[in-house]
Amino acid sequence: MSSSSNTTYFIIGGNRGIGFNLVKTLSASTDNVVIASFRGLPSLPKNKQLEDLKKSRDNIHTVQLDITDDESVNKIADEIRKTPSFQGIDIFIANSGISNSYYEVLKAPKRVWIDHYTTNALGPILTLQKEIIFISSLAGSITGYVPISVSAYGQSKAALNFAIKELSFELKPEGFTVVAFHPGMVTTDMGQQGLGSFAKKGTDISSLKVITPEESASALVNVFSKISPEHNGKFMDYDGSEDTF
Repeated sequence: MSSSSNTTYFIIGGNRGIGFNLVKTLSASTDNVVIASFRGLPSLPKNKQLEDLKKSRDNIHTVQLDITDDESVNKIADEIRKTPSFQGIDIFIANSGISNSYYEVLKAPKRVWIDHYTTNALGPILTLQKEIIFISSLAGSITGYVPISVSAYGQSKAALNFAIKELSFELKPEGFTVVAFHPGMVTTDMGQQGLGSFAKKGTDISSLKVITPEESASALVNVFSKISPEHNGKFMDYDGSEDTF
C-alpha cells in the first residue's frame, strides 16, 4: 500500500478513451498518484495526449505495457517499482480492451475469438496487482443480455466477469476488493465503431444511453470513491447502481 496521504492508482490503457479520462480526472487531485500504461512508443499519435498531460502534472507516471505480450506483462511490476517514491498500488483499474467482433456467433472468425479472449479476459488477469476494478461491459452480462451481435467481445467480457467472481472469493482473505464496472455506452473510438455497426444492421439501440468518455470517467471516479469491502464480487454500473452478471 502507498502512504496514507496519497492514493496510488494503476490504470491499464490510460492513453485514450475512458482510460485517458480516468487519468485526467483522478490526477486533478494532488492527493492521487496515477500510473498509466500505454501500448507502443510514447511518440505515437495515440499516446500524445497522455504524454502532454504527464508533462503538466507531476503526479502522473507512465509505463509501457502490451497485455498480449508475455515479456511485457512479466516485467511490468519492475517497471512500476521504478516510479519515484513508489510505495505500492492502492487501486488497480483494468481498463484496456478491444471490440472488433460485430459478427453473429457462427460467423465470427477463429482469430477474432482468440484476440478478444487474450486481450479482454486474460490480459487484465495476468497483469493483476488492494482494491481491483475491472472495466467490464453489460455486453458480457447473461441476465442483462441486450440483443446485439457482439459475439467474441461479449463472450470475452463474460469470461472476465466469471474470473472477477472467482478472484473476489480467492483474494478476499488477503484483503482485496474486486469489482466489475460497466462504463456505459461511451463514444470512444471503439464505442463509435460499435454504434456505426449497429446502425448499419438496423439494430434497435434506442434503449441505450450514450455518453462521452469525460462523462463516463467522471461518473466512474465518483463511484470508485464509495467502493468498500461490501462491494467485493459485485458488478456495478457507472451510475452507482448494481448490474447483474
